[in-house]
Amino acid sequence: MVAPNLTQDASAYPNRIRWGYYVQYDATSLTSLRQQVHNLDVVSPYLYQVRSDGTIHTFQSDAAIQVMRDAGVKIVPMVTNNLQWDAFTGIIEDEEMRADIIERLVDLVETNDWDGIHIDFEGINADDAEHITQFQKELSEELWPRDRMVTQAVIARVSDFPSVWGGAYDYAELAKYNDHIVIMAYDHTPVGAARPYAVAPEYWVRNVARYASSRIPNEKVLLGVPFYGYDWLLKDDDSGATDGRGRAMKHSDTMALNTQDNIEYHWDDRAKTPWASYTDSEGREREVWYEDVESLRYKLDVMVEYDLGGMAAWRLGQEDPAVWEQISMMSTPASRVAPVESTDTLWYFTETGHTLRTVFLNYWLQSGGLPVFGFPQTEEFAELNADTMREHTVQYFERQRFEYHPEHAGTPYEVLLGRLGHEEAVRRGLLTHPAFDSEGQVDDADCLYYEATGQNACGVFLDYWQSHGLDFGDTGISYRESLALFGYPISAEFTDPDTGLTIQYFERARFEHHPEHAGTQYEVLLGLLGNDELREKGWIR
Repeated sequence: MVAPNLTQDASAYPNRIRWGYYVQYDATSLTSLRQQVHNLDVVSPYLYQVRSDGTIHTFQSDAAIQVMRDAGVKIVPMVTNNLQWDAFTGIIEDEEMRADIIERLVDLVETNDWDGIHIDFEGINADDAEHITQFQKELSEELWPRDRMVTQAVIARVSDFPSVWGGAYDYAELAKYNDHIVIMAYDHTPVGAARPYAVAPEYWVRNVARYASSRIPNEKVLLGVPFYGYDWLLKDDDSGATDGRGRAMKHSDTMALNTQDNIEYHWDDRAKTPWASYTDSEGREREVWYEDVESLRYKLDVMVEYDLGGMAAWRLGQEDPAVWEQISMMSTPASRVAPVESTDTLWYFTETGHTLRTVFLNYWLQSGGLPVFGFPQTEEFAELNADTMREHTVQYFERQRFEYHPEHAGTPYEVLLGRLGHEEAVRRGLLTHPAFDSEGQVDDADCLYYEATGQNACGVFLDYWQSHGLDFGDTGISYRESLALFGYPISAEFTDPDTGLTIQYFERARFEHHPEHAGTQYEVLLGLLGNDELREKGWIR
């Protein structure tokens, strides 16, 4: 039997990448970077622009670069194009000019010790698709041997149809020459739109992700998410149309509109996006469609559903401060991992996006499986046990935590269950509840008294305790097998102050009575203590 893979730190997980864009022309971008750089894996500072003669203009950002270096994040500067459309064709189709630009970029990467480069060429004719692909190919041929990343931002597409803005990007071909491709899944409704609507409606983002993942290996796709919104002036003809001249809005700008007495906030359930309507100081009707933590959650759900490599946020300084809690949760042992083919010693659960292996898999199968433990909610990782003050390899499930004890290898105690019942009772402040006082032995033939804790288990809770247990090879289900699974009762039955259910705490479990299922196997259910613990850590919602 092979021991679990003891993971020493979160970086060993195939976590999704958290990528942020920084711009030097807005002071709030630097403020956000300083405050949140620890929640990012990669930062793309806007440093370079290709000019009409093929030279590279540099935007100085010394203070920001120092913040990034001090934090140890990967620095992958962004490069944009000054000229667009036909004017840019003359640059990108010219072999000599392409070579000169690439030579200059390689020199900048090496001189500054960047981790790679991020190409953001926009406003390109669809006919230049092969030239853009060739540029990335030639760039990768120079940077990959130097162990540097080649990455690119591309306009969002939902099909092979060559749209005006997206037609130049052949996703499948570009994937061959990029480590990561950021799909800019925003500006669905551009600043000059005739009617106001969401910058990145969820249903459209889903279509963008679906198409991207059909053309690019999932792990290379980073879902571009917007931190900004647009504010539009409406025409005064009651048509709901805009004047075609919207303005970009940071989240802080939108919240500042609270000073307007007549502002009304709304939620568009199809777009999964907030918006607001108000009358400005000149008496004109306006609408602002913006992004917040709730709209981000829906986009991150799309990222998970399509198993994409991560997210890239445009841009730092525009965001709802609450988004950082969600972004921080992307890099934990509870982060979903890419699907793998299940074998006899490794199972992958699509329901939660986690694997179960070797010793823990055998234990899960032999000791009750899904009804008792639920699905795995993390991968294996190292965690300090507060009781023993020792680090153990653990894995969380919906209802439990497995702990690996190599000192007991080959015995029934090689895997032990966490004392999650006791831990949750402490966390909820329930130990002072009268139900946790030792009640002494009750005179009831339907009860079993546990002298170790001075508590009783009775009725359906006792039946459940005695009919489930770990498999030690005893005849039937023995007392010690039930004890190993649930532990002793640490409370009497009582009404949960939060749910109104009749519950009882055991060392390793919380029993819940569901009278609506009386007479069935679901009359007593185990509380989702593993989920509760992970929620307390901030790893799941």
